[in-house]
Amino acid sequence: MLAQAGSHDKPSLSAWPSPVVPKGQHVEIHCDSKNNTSRLYKEHGEPIPQIHDRIFQKKLLLGPVTQAHAGTYRCYDYNCQCPSELSSHSDPLEIIISGIYRNPFLLVLSTPLIKSGEKMTLECRSEIMFDTFILTSQIINGSFQLPAESHHGGSHASFSIGPVTPDHAGVYTCYGSYNQTPYEWSEPSDPVDIRITGVYKKPSLSATRGPVVMSGENMTLSCTSDHQFDMFHLSREGVPQGHGLPAEQSHSGTFQANFLLLTMVQSGTYRCYGSFRNSSHHVWSSPSDPLYISVTDNHRNKHILMGLSATIILVFLIILLYSYYFERKSSTMDQESELRPTLNRQDSERQEIQEVTYLDLDHIFKQKLTTSISQIPKEFSTDPSVYMEVRKC
Repeated sequence: MLAQAGSHDKPSLSAWPSPVVPKGQHVEIHCDSKNNTSRLYKEHGEPIPQIHDRIFQKKLLLGPVTQAHAGTYRCYDYNCQCPSELSSHSDPLEIIISGIYRNPFLLVLSTPLIKSGEKMTLECRSEIMFDTFILTSQIINGSFQLPAESHHGGSHASFSIGPVTPDHAGVYTCYGSYNQTPYEWSEPSDPVDIRITGVYKKPSLSATRGPVVMSGENMTLSCTSDHQFDMFHLSREGVPQGHGLPAEQSHSGTFQANFLLLTMVQSGTYRCYGSFRNSSHHVWSSPSDPLYISVTDNHRNKHILMGLSATIILVFLIILLYSYYFERKSSTMDQESELRPTLNRQDSERQEIQEVTYLDLDHIFKQKLTTSISQIPKEFSTDPSVYMEVRKC
């Protein structure tokens, strides 16, 4: 986006901090010329009377910007003593006003850690049907533009870049726009950090207490190298984990950094990288050999122990119930055995009383019967009919 001077008297025009200006913000226009005085004019887009042929010295502040500020600008030297004498005009500078539409989404279709020499693909998606998607980077001078294609009711575009070099490392964002208003862009997508790896020799990664950790426990991973790296970085499954750590020199002369993984340790394959301050912090070494970290489920062990404890308690209660049952049954049997002789004695006594009663009644009956017979007059004793009649009574 930076205009380059083409001839000796040709000024250059630039925007700080960026020619892509969020709506409502300010931007500084710099005209680098041989004279201290310059003029600015808008070549394409809606004219702005306040800045048309505006005379300024080296820089001019614009803003708060609106959609009217979007367009193409040029500057040229202005000589107060000879107003008719004009210098060559600068190359055009496009001022983009962003934040006009809702932001799209930027995705990396592989991993944000790209090996040097390979290709990477970034996809910009939106629920809005844009005409064009624009991919920008803080490192690369310029931007990439692709026509949008329909995608599930919205639109998208895939940017294939590579083979990548360390110059491709940096922060990327994407925007959406329409062909009728090319200087008006959407809000930027969330940024994506692209790291280029494989530039330096790989370090080594180890776990201080072994590669197995209980869920909820802490773990320390040590990244070590013979190279005097300034920073070390950690990744899990190809995704960078937090910020890097400064390298420290050990007693053995090696350089290392210890990554403390707190209670949110996740199972997976970990690698570490080294980098230098004198180059972009997005340019990393080759990855260390993979280290697989296994996290055991502590909650599962607790459930198993609780289940075993409940089973043991249940068995213990059953044993107590059986013991209580048999103890009660034994007590009942003992009481019955004690009562049985008494009952037997009572039965025998009842039988004796009944027998005595039967004997007494029989004796009385016989006695009475004998007495009754003996009291019959003797004169009637010879008469069979009388005798028989008495017997019937």
